Amino acid sequence: ESKIAISLQMNGVKFISLFFTYLAALTLGQAAQQVPMSIETLTTKADAVVHGKVKGITCKRDSTGRIFSAINLNIIENIKGQIKTKKFEIVHGGGILGSKRTGSIVDPRFKVGEEVVVFVVYNSRGEAVPLGQNQGRFEVFRNPGNTTAMVRNPFHGSPKTNDPHIVFKRAIGRSQLTLTELKRRIRRSNK
Repeated sequence: ESKIAISLQMNGVKFISLFFTYLAALTLGQAAQQVPMSIETLTTKADAVVHGKVKGITCKRDSTGRIFSAINLNIIENIKGQIKTKKFEIVHGGGILGSKRTGSIVDPRFKVGEEVVVFVVYNSRGEAVPLGQNQGRFEVFRNPGNTTAMVRNPFHGSPKTNDPHIVFKRAIGRSQLTLTELKRRIRRSNK
């Protein structure tokens, strides 16, 4: 009887171990779909870098039927590139249109009202597209009780506590990044 109990315990431990290995592989596999770019590389490759606030998001279909999202920003600061207006539109593939949802786990996610810094390149139609998908979007946030603006994306800055990719971020060692430091690094790389 005790041999059966020990065998069941060992099988349970093996199952739990395999389950957590599977979850870790999923997390790392999702993050591994992208090669992390440094802030300096993002800056060099970007046609423009803007700091702004999301004012609206519209999902549409292009002429081939693909769903895409158009994000409207009110620019707080133009950090790199020539932008002549205070309103700026960014597009990226995917979104929700009616009951249809398309996209990838590495597509940038925007929310109306949020503050962001976005590294963009212009496509053949002259539309601004986030560079490196979600790598080109930095969320600007402030911790409770602290007025210092911080930034983060999947590879830079401290992770969200409810982020499903937090295991990967901690595994590669993320530290806090202020908005001021991000802008300083962009300007230094843009010289």
